[in-house]
Amino acid sequence: MIFHIGPTKPALVVLCCIGTWLAICSLSFGAPTPDQIKTILEILRHDSKQLYEDYIKREGGGVFENESLQLPCFTLGRGASANISVLKAYLEKVKVVDQDRTNTYNVTKRLEDISCTTPLELNIPGPDTSKFYECKSFILTVLKQFADCMAKLEFKNSVC
Repeated sequence: MIFHIGPTKPALVVLCCIGTWLAICSLSFGAPTPDQIKTILEILRHDSKQLYEDYIKREGGGVFENESLQLPCFTLGRGASANISVLKAYLEKVKVVDQDRTNTYNVTKRLEDISCTTPLELNIPGPDTSKFYECKSFILTVLKQFADCMAKLEFKNSVC
């Protein structure tokens, strides 16, 4: 019995090899495209503002920002990954201090999506959970500063 191989089998092998090579060697492999970054930043703007406004509605007034607490305003560029790690840690601490009533999962996930590297796992010191006012002030400060930062952020072509 004679099998006719023809040019299709070598062509498929070449296509598979080239496809794999392009996927591995491509500079943008795994990194978000500028359009994806722009979309994610718009979502982050909206979600950060919504988190802050929801907290104000739920907790009411009477709580003031903690002036001594300063979050880094994450910027696009080389320092983005470090700032994203710090912001993510603060947002996780908000979730813990507020006993999971403030859902920061979507925001932290979006921050990870635009990070070029895996964000570092940092442990941010938070207020003593038995001190009610300090906890409320910490949460308010983090959410407000994050929302303000996202509102001011200007999109550029790349995060990395």
